[in-house]
Amino acid sequence: MPRADPHAMEDTPLTRDSLNAQAYNRLCRDLKAGRFAPGEKLKLRDLAAEMGISPTPVREALARLISEQALEQVGHHSVRVPVMSEERFAEVRTLRQMLEGEAAARAAPRAGTEDVKKLEAIHERMAALREAGDTAGELLEAERFHMEVYALARMPVLQRMVEGLWLQCGPLMKALQTHALGQPRKQHPQLMVLRGLRKRDGDVARRGIHDEIDRTTAPILAYLRERSAEEEAPRAPAKHKATAGQAA
Repeated sequence: MPRADPHAMEDTPLTRDSLNAQAYNRLCRDLKAGRFAPGEKLKLRDLAAEMGISPTPVREALARLISEQALEQVGHHSVRVPVMSEERFAEVRTLRQMLEGEAAARAAPRAGTEDVKKLEAIHERMAALREAGDTAGELLEAERFHMEVYALARMPVLQRMVEGLWLQCGPLMKALQTHALGQPRKQHPQLMVLRGLRKRDGDVARRGIHDEIDRTTAPILAYLRERSAEEEAPRAPAKHKATAGQAA
C-alpha cells in the first residue's frame, strides 16, 4: 500500500519562496513524527543538505524551535532534542489533557457532517498505516486528526499552545515503537471523539481525548525510566594497555 502523503516531501528539495517557513515546517513535521530521539544532536549542514537549501534558513528555523522549547542549545554551536524528565512529562501531560480536552469539547457543537467525514477518513488512514508498520506516517495522521478537531473549536490561541506541546512530545513517540500501550480498549479513543462530535456532546469528545493521552502514558514513562537508568548506570573504567616498561 502507498505511504501517507506526509512522506511525499521528504526527499523533495525546497525551492519555493519563504524557505525559512518551509524549513521550520519540515523540522516540526519530523519532530512530531518521532524522527529525532531525545538527546539526539541535529547537524545544521546535514539538515540543509537534506532539504536542498542553504544553512541560513535552517539555522533560523532551529533558533525558532529553541525559543519554543522544542529544541535546546548545547554550547555555542550544537542543538539537540531535549531529554524530558518524568516531572516535565507529567506537567506536559496535564496541560495536554486540560487544553486538548477543552478544545475537543468546544469543537463538538460546531462540528458538521462534512467535518466528521473528513476526520473519519484521517482515522482510517492512520489505522491503515499502523497495520502497514509505518509508525512515522501513523503519528503524522494522528497529529492531523487532533489538529483538525481542535481547529473546529475556533480558538487559535489555544490551538497554538497545543501545537507547542505536541512539538515537545513528538520525540517521546519513539517509545510507542518499543513499549506496549496501556490497557487495551475495545475501541480506539478517536472513535469516542468522533461519536462526541456526531452527537455534539462535548463531554464525550473530551473523554475520548483524555483516553487517548492516557493510553500513551505508560509506554512513555517506561521509556523515560529506562533512559534515566542507562544514564545513571556506572560506566566501566577504560582499560589501559601496559607499556613496555611496565610489569606484565
